[in-house]
Amino acid sequence: MALENSVLKNAAADYDAVMAQMATLRDDIASVARAVQSITSARSHALGKDITEGLASSAQYLGRKGHQADVRVEAAIGANPYIALGLAAGMGVLLGALTRR
Repeated sequence: MALENSVLKNAAADYDAVMAQMATLRDDIASVARAVQSITSARSHALGKDITEGLASSAQYLGRKGHQADVRVEAAIGANPYIALGLAAGMGVLLGALTRR
């Protein structure tokens, strides 16, 4: 009987020790998860800022290039109005033929 009581006390003590270690492990995992979340949040914020700046820069570049192309096209049309008119008429006939089918 004394042996059974000793075994039960040891088992209860071992169980309590394991449960305490599990609680500590749970807290450690939660703190690691919070650390990972804060790191990824900061990195995603920086990445979002970089993407926004890149897109703004690309939009400015495309705006400048579009304006330059517009100026060149207007100059070419002004220099050769009959050729431009013929090209526009030809494109109209071609598009009309393609959409008819």
